Amino acid sequence: MYILIKAKLASMFELKEYYTLDEALKLYALYRMDMDIQNGKAEEMRERRE
Repeated sequence: MYILIKAKLASMFELKEYYTLDEALKLYALYRMDMDIQNGKAEEMRERRE
């Protein structure tokens, strides 16, 4: 869950007090999906420039 804190999506306090483990894992999955989409778009742009 460190990555959620590092990405400023949630604080340690929020993760402990307000989120269930299931909710925190869903938030992490959404964050990873967003990162994958951004990386895919960046890769596509690099390929177009070549």
